[in-house]
Amino acid sequence: MNSAARALLAVSAAFFLSSAQAELPDPAGFGRAIELGDIRSARRWLDEGMPPDFEADVTGSGLMIAAAEGNIPLMQLFIERGANINYVSRIGEQAIALAAWKGHQKAVEWLIEQGASLDPPDRTWSALHYAAFAGKPRIVDLLVARGAKIDARAPNLATPLMMAVREGHEGIAKTLVDAGASTTAVSDRGENALAWALRYNRLKMATLVAPPENVAEAVSAPALPAQPAPPPPQASIPAPPEVSELLKKLRQAEAQGKPTEALRRQFMAAVESHRKASAKQTVKAAPSALVISAKRGSKAGGERAELVAGGATPAAQTLAADAGAIDILRALQEAQAKGQPTEELRRRFRAAVDRMRPSGQ
Repeated sequence: MNSAARALLAVSAAFFLSSAQAELPDPAGFGRAIELGDIRSARRWLDEGMPPDFEADVTGSGLMIAAAEGNIPLMQLFIERGANINYVSRIGEQAIALAAWKGHQKAVEWLIEQGASLDPPDRTWSALHYAAFAGKPRIVDLLVARGAKIDARAPNLATPLMMAVREGHEGIAKTLVDAGASTTAVSDRGENALAWALRYNRLKMATLVAPPENVAEAVSAPALPAQPAPPPPQASIPAPPEVSELLKKLRQAEAQGKPTEALRRQFMAAVESHRKASAKQTVKAAPSALVISAKRGSKAGGERAELVAGGATPAAQTLAADAGAIDILRALQEAQAKGQPTEELRRRFRAAVDRMRPSGQ
């Protein structure tokens, strides 16, 4: 073989080798393979030159999917091949957050040992956010003990405490408050933990994150904040005398060291009664949209509806869209775990994520 032929053969071999290396897996197929723990395919794709942080169509990188499945050997493979343990996906999630959300304590511990950060970039969903949201008290305890940032801020400025309140996880909320979580921090809608408790009808948790007098004041406020428009602000409806009287008795009992549980129940019942009466008497702004999302694990008919007021800020609309995307993602992964069809849920999730992106992107 002459030198020209050898050169041509070398060029041809290099061309075909580079073509093979440039062949990336289909994102949907990649995601399904990693979810199923197909370590042989993962190793082959990596050997062929797939970037270690290659993302699937929904969940994120291979490391993130493996973390969500609690698959430590698969996580180790991606780390050994150069995956960024703190990689943030296009929807703002990290591997340790997904492991925490799914309750995989050993995976969370392994990631921490490998150097996963418990102090994520500002305005990123943290592992503590997801553990609080999903109701995983043991993982919350672990993260707090390892020094996780108690008041980490999500893209909507929500804190882990707000997530616990939103989902009604009273024990986790108490753990966070006892660990020093701020009860006065506000989201990008200007709402603190108390406002979240009232918005999601978590009245039992309201006095956990705020003094009773603040609860009484909050439920007397307008159901929707006044807009800086010509119409005058809505006037609040004064709390009835029984609420004030019960609050007075509750404070006296606390000062005297007497049991307060019965009084607290009466107080919250009176507050709820007043809140319902206020809702009937207060004229609300016309809604510009009705956001409906299915709550995770609920049966048919268990959808949740939320009115987004006319003139709501883009941040408020993003929050509603974000909550919908989270619910769809949870439903998608539950369907995958049960072997149910997921194409429609995948389509809805991608559409929800697209709605969350600022215009022009």
